[in-house]
Amino acid sequence: MDLPAEDGAEARQEGSPEAEEPEGPQRPAGQWSGAEVGRWLAAHGGAAGLAELALEHALTGRALLRLTEGSLRRMGVTPRSRRRELLRELLRLRLQQEVRELRSIAGE
Repeated sequence: MDLPAEDGAEARQEGSPEAEEPEGPQRPAGQWSGAEVGRWLAAHGGAAGLAELALEHALTGRALLRLTEGSLRRMGVTPRSRRRELLRELLRLRLQQEVRELRSIAGE
């Protein structure tokens, strides 16, 4: 889990597309474009081809956060171990989003 930066600014999420772009605003994963989803999948999917799948299936950030093992299987993500690994990364991303939202509500 990310900790707040020393100056009080919120730290960038590890692995998020915005972490690579210090100039750009940090947006929640649910608001990512298809290109941002593709970059995240390329970085976390463990193999080439996932970014292309994201474009082929027009995955937005909102859709990314809702992926299940069944939807990954229908998209052609094989083997099962790859789907499971990707689902673990997606769970981590969802948790990061929840923590971010809770911090926002709490005024941190």
